[in-house]
Amino acid sequence: MPKHTGCNVMLARAIRMALAATALVAWSVQARPQDTTEHPLTSASTPAQTNAGKNKTPTNLQEVVVTGTHRAGLSPTESVSPIDTFSGSQIANQPSANLTDSLTNIVPSLTTQRFPIADGTAFVRPVSLRNLSPDQTLVLVDGVRFHRSALVNLQLDPLGTFNQGAQAVDFSVFPSNAISRVEVLRDGASVLYGSDAIAGVVNVILKKAREGATVSAQWGQYSKGDGNMRRYDADAGFPLGAKGFVHVSLERETTDPTSRGVAQHDAATVAAAVGANLVPYHGLGQRWGDPDTTANKLFVNAGLPLEGDVELYGHASYMDKKVLSSFFYRNPVLPPQYGVSGRSTLVSYANGSLVPANAPQSLVNSIVAGGGNPANYLTSSASSPSGWTLLNPVYKAFPGGYSPLFGADIADHQIVGGVRGGAQSNLQWDAHYRTGSNEIDYRLEGSINPSLGSLSPTNFHPGKLTQREQGAGADLVRSFDDSPLTLAFGAQWRSETYIIHPGDAGSIEVGPTASVFGVGSDAFQGFPTSAAGRFTQDSDSAYFDAETNLTDQWSGAAAVRYEHANNYGSKVLYKLSSRYAFNDKFALRGTYNTGFRTPTPGQANTLNVTTTANAQGQLIPSGTYPVNNPVARTLGSTPLKTETSKSLTIGAVWTPIDSVTATLDYYRIRIHDRIGLVSKTVTQANVDQLAADGYPNAQLLLGSDASYFSNAFGSVVHGIDFVVDTRHRLGSGTLNVDLRYNRNVQDVVRVKPDTLNRDFVYDLEHQVPGSRSVLSFDYGLHRFHAVARINHYDGWSTTAGVFGSNNPPADVAHYGGKTLLDLEASFRFNDTFTMAVGGNNVFNTYPDKEQNATLQFLGAKYALTSPFGFNGAFWYARLTARF
Repeated sequence: MPKHTGCNVMLARAIRMALAATALVAWSVQARPQDTTEHPLTSASTPAQTNAGKNKTPTNLQEVVVTGTHRAGLSPTESVSPIDTFSGSQIANQPSANLTDSLTNIVPSLTTQRFPIADGTAFVRPVSLRNLSPDQTLVLVDGVRFHRSALVNLQLDPLGTFNQGAQAVDFSVFPSNAISRVEVLRDGASVLYGSDAIAGVVNVILKKAREGATVSAQWGQYSKGDGNMRRYDADAGFPLGAKGFVHVSLERETTDPTSRGVAQHDAATVAAAVGANLVPYHGLGQRWGDPDTTANKLFVNAGLPLEGDVELYGHASYMDKKVLSSFFYRNPVLPPQYGVSGRSTLVSYANGSLVPANAPQSLVNSIVAGGGNPANYLTSSASSPSGWTLLNPVYKAFPGGYSPLFGADIADHQIVGGVRGGAQSNLQWDAHYRTGSNEIDYRLEGSINPSLGSLSPTNFHPGKLTQREQGAGADLVRSFDDSPLTLAFGAQWRSETYIIHPGDAGSIEVGPTASVFGVGSDAFQGFPTSAAGRFTQDSDSAYFDAETNLTDQWSGAAAVRYEHANNYGSKVLYKLSSRYAFNDKFALRGTYNTGFRTPTPGQANTLNVTTTANAQGQLIPSGTYPVNNPVARTLGSTPLKTETSKSLTIGAVWTPIDSVTATLDYYRIRIHDRIGLVSKTVTQANVDQLAADGYPNAQLLLGSDASYFSNAFGSVVHGIDFVVDTRHRLGSGTLNVDLRYNRNVQDVVRVKPDTLNRDFVYDLEHQVPGSRSVLSFDYGLHRFHAVARINHYDGWSTTAGVFGSNNPPADVAHYGGKTLLDLEASFRFNDTFTMAVGGNNVFNTYPDKEQNATLQFLGAKYALTSPFGFNGAFWYARLTARF
């Protein structure tokens, strides 16, 4: 019954959108420009706009696309697959400096969330297409695969449920000033590009200008007075030889942290007892908001024609980013009359009391036998038979409790080099090599290794993760003078290496009181030497693609691919596409394809131990273990296998006049053997089994949350994408009105027994808004330019996840839909200087209040699962100089 209701609602909304579109198109036809020659529909990648950008023009959907096809000269409306194009100015004319926010702000089928306290996910925010896993979307740069981040997302439900287990590309790597345009292919493309392209493809096209320069500076802050952002960027083109080019883009961004929470419940009690000045964050205990970030980025793109039509080409990128975020609040040890239970890393209480328990004589003897001084690990007490209590002497350093700071130094680079030729003939060829890496070096400040007592350091380096990739490919495209047939074939080799570097000694050392207070750096335990290692996976593939016009009105394409991955076997994929144009104004198109995604070395081998909270708000260890780890095997893990998919897309394209384009596409994607993060509580039986197998310190795992990856479920995702792009003469200026709508429904199917719980399944189906629309108005008049963008998010629902009862819909919270307005106005004073002022979310719209009782206890004020964050209005000013 619910599924039928969902379909009816989707149909009703589609009808409403179609009626609105009809009205918009009718108005467009009536407002048709009288003389389009004065305002030509120039491509977003033309030299005039890319080099100088002085005459801003709305985006033209009829520009040539290169993603998802080998056929030259196709526009998005001529393509057999749905594809959107966004100009570099659409990306740059926003306050965000990277694609994570700027692209998700204008593409309704793309989603991201903000994760204030979520380990590495607070630093590398994943981007999801159609509510699928972020690593099921392939990211290209100038048609070449871009490497993924070293981060494997491990946050637990209900935070970022659709991200769990994903190892995807870090979109923040891309500076806006390096981008000529972005093409978003909303169709499966594993046949053409290989693993990961189940949901679609994002292709970042770089600038290629050989002259001109742009320098800009932007300042902004949130209406609350925090989150100050300073962004400085410059890009310039230089000639290379007679016809070659080098285009260099630089960017630096610094962003101050934000805070939108209230005082954590215990922190408020502690502040009343000892003073707010001794409690972290001025009495709040912990901070719910964006991290402190500093990022430097560099992109270089180059091309050098040689003799004939042969060209050398390449691009290189580099980013270093320093991020510092926060963790949960840890209670101090206070006298019993305050009723506050101290953090278990600081004290172990006698049963039923808030009085430190007596230390057993055996523990004291073991400390002495090991050459230690009990005073460094325990607190003396004349009333204890052993003379000592289970009170960690380091507690004195935290009279108001502690909230560790968690940060990372992130370094990312990629280098691509290639040679191509045949542009003036019927046989084009291309060969390239790429190498890239992403490295995340964690740091932890203001924490302790409780097993070391008063000898513990307070700053740690818990370890480093490295993702390295390299690949080579060759492609040939054959066209014919007397035939519309285009043939393409090629081969690729790809290698991924995942490296886990161990934490420093203090973050992993096992002190004499480990069995009492815990072991390793508190909040984020260092990677142990047993988890460190280098893990590599290679794959080889070949494909064949044919595209042609079967008649003057009917075109079609067929492709097949063979790919073999070490440890995961071989796959044969295929894709069939067709398009029929009834006339010059209306056409139908459709594709059917199979796809796949191979588990990454990071997913198969990651080991991470951190801290989460239970339903009572108590902090408990949470570990993620490789599938072949003894802990995971004891809990029921099995070897991973490849995800596979089948997808169907059917759509219509209507172009009543040159200045109006409308597309409507229905899609259905069925995915088998999806990889999910299975979470279980370690029982005494599990501990006994581990101890019998010789696992060290097995008893410390009792009651902890343990997770591992598994091919646990399948998904059926279906929905519609609707786009209307119109162009109008308004006075002496030009107005571009663009409406984009996405409706998406996901059904989780075939959940394997004893893997995912009901809360996770519910959240995967309901945590992302079922529909979203973006309506943009882009107006240019002489030296004046203005953009107004309306984003509407439908409501969403989420369970309490690991904090709840695993009994939806009983533990479900519902959050209402919201509408946000972005505005920007700019004025070009002369040929050099332009000033812009604007605001995102100018009406200061917040999501509904957080309804999860545990998160409320922890100080969260607004819904943490909000698809647009919870920072409120952001205002900015930008000064740009073009030369």
